[in-house]
Amino acid sequence: MTSWDLAYYLLRANYDRVDSDYLKGHHLSEVRDTDGKINYRYGCTVTGVQDEGEHVRVRLTRRNEDGTEAEEELTTKFVIAADGPSSTVRKMLYPDIERKYTGYVVVRGTLPETEASQAALDVFRERFCFYHTEGIQNLTYTIAGENGNTEPGHRLLNFVWYTNFPEGGPELEKVLTDKDGRRRHITIPPGMIDEKAWEMIKSRARDRLPPQMAEMAEKSKAPFVQCITDVASPKPLHMGDKVCFVGDALFGFRPHTVASTSQAAFNVMTLVDWLDGKIDRKQFVQRVMEYGRLIQSRGIQIGDRSQFETLPVEEYIKDRNMMSTPRKDLDFPEWTREGIETM
Repeated sequence: MTSWDLAYYLLRANYDRVDSDYLKGHHLSEVRDTDGKINYRYGCTVTGVQDEGEHVRVRLTRRNEDGTEAEEELTTKFVIAADGPSSTVRKMLYPDIERKYTGYVVVRGTLPETEASQAALDVFRERFCFYHTEGIQNLTYTIAGENGNTEPGHRLLNFVWYTNFPEGGPELEKVLTDKDGRRRHITIPPGMIDEKAWEMIKSRARDRLPPQMAEMAEKSKAPFVQCITDVASPKPLHMGDKVCFVGDALFGFRPHTVASTSQAAFNVMTLVDWLDGKIDRKQFVQRVMEYGRLIQSRGIQIGDRSQFETLPVEEYIKDRNMMSTPRKDLDFPEWTREGIETM
C-alpha cells in the first residue's frame, strides 16, 4: 500500500516539477514545448464565484507568508471545483446541502515498524488485516515510511478503525472537542485530540480490539479522528457549464469504498474526453453521475452493514470483494440515471 504523502509528491513532480526526497535521486522530466503553464498557489480561500456570461469571476483571500491577508479576483472561462466533500464552491451554490453524519467515526494513525511489538509485526507485516465485530471494523496494513521508503524496518503500520458514536451523545462531543476546547465539525487533525478524549478512545481499543490492533492506538504519536458522512452534489455542471464539480466535491463516498481517488481520476479523465470532443455533454454527465450514485450507494450499504448489523464474516468479505469490480464491469441500474436528461 502507498501513503498520501508519497502519492502527493509524485503527482507534484509530474504536475509542476516539485523536487523532493521522495524522488529517490531520480531527475525531474525535461520541460516540453507542449507543457501548459501552471501556477500552484498556497494559502488561498475562495470567497465567491460569480457567473459573468462568457466568464466566471472567482474571488479569493490569499494568506501571505507574513500572516497578512489580501483579497484577489480572477476571471476564467472554466472552473473545476475539486475542493473536497466540504466543498466551498458547493456551499455557495447550494447552501442547504450539508454533510450528514452517519453515526460512526474513523480513528486513524501510524506507527513505525521499529516501535511495534513482535506480536504485532507477525500479524501485520506483508498483510492487509481486517477485524469485524459488533459496531467495529478495523484494518491495519503496512505503508511507505519517511520519504516514501518501502524497505522493511523503515515503513509505517497504518491503522484505520471505524467505531460508533451516536450523534448528540456525550462521547461524540468529547471526541470532537479538541485540546484547545474548540468544537470541531468533522475532523480532529493530527496532534489536536484532547488528552482525555484520546484516553477514552484507547480504553475502548483495549476493551474491544485484538491486542495487536489495540497496540496501534496505544502507541500512535499523531492520531486523528474523522466523522463518517454522506454528501452529494445534485449535478456536475453549473453556471452554463463553466463550473464543474469533480471527486469528493461531486460525491463524498464513505471510505469503505476505497474509491474516492478513483472517482476523482475518472471524473477528470471523462471531463478531458468531453472537452476534447471525444464524448458529448450528455455522455459526460451520465458517466460521472451514474458512477457516483452507484458507488455512494454501495458505500452506504457496506458501512451500515459493518457498523449496525451483526453478520457472518463471509458477508463482510463479500462486501469487500464487491468494491474490487472494475468500472467497465459494473452494471448501472436505471435509478443511477434518473433526472440526468434535465441536468
